[in-house]
Amino acid sequence: MSEATMSAGPAIGIVGLGRLGSALRAVCRAGGRRVTLTASRRGGWSAEAVPEVLVDASAPEAHTEVLAYCAAHRVPLVACVSNLTDIQWKALEELAEAVPVVRATNLSFAHYLQVRIAEFTAAFTTGRFAATTTVRERHPLGKAHRPSATALALADTWAGASGRAVADIADERAGLPVSEHELTHTWDGESLHVRHHVGSWTVPALGALAAADWARTASPGLVTMRTVYDDLTARSTA
Repeated sequence: MSEATMSAGPAIGIVGLGRLGSALRAVCRAGGRRVTLTASRRGGWSAEAVPEVLVDASAPEAHTEVLAYCAAHRVPLVACVSNLTDIQWKALEELAEAVPVVRATNLSFAHYLQVRIAEFTAAFTTGRFAATTTVRERHPLGKAHRPSATALALADTWAGASGRAVADIADERAGLPVSEHELTHTWDGESLHVRHHVGSWTVPALGALAAADWARTASPGLVTMRTVYDDLTARSTA
């Protein structure tokens, strides 16, 4: 049975069949989600039908082609490639004028909660209770960019919520897949660690699928995973 003839669900296109793209494809297969388009460096583009949402898990080199496809077919985009140039980010903003675009620096729901905890903590660690705050991230050897986009975004979140920059961002390249990100608050004699660990590529794949489901019915515009999870959690608790 081909992926396109599986049980009903929003049709997904996957660009990039590396670790994230392959995990997303496996999650779609397991859940009966249709994958009507795949694209990779080796296999090129293969489409049985235009997908309802395109997930870009490739590399900056494919960015122009991905955006051209979404613009031509009016397909929402979940953009999972973080190491883009300023010109490429600007192109994403221009695409978002026509279709929904989710800028997915980190796809994990638990990371979303980590960000919310950081914002909550910032409201209380002021005055006599002010802390020294640091960020640490770990990825396996081979991770190209350091610090990671998630670590930088976590530091920016803290700075925006507290009005204070983090004291340091430590990056480590060692250990098993997939990643760790930790926010540490230190006072005299005590510390608080908010650590998020991901041990399987299924985790971001499920996040990508949640973003795709959300984007399929969204209005044009550029949002982050924060908006996606804010909306989805609000719906589930309403």
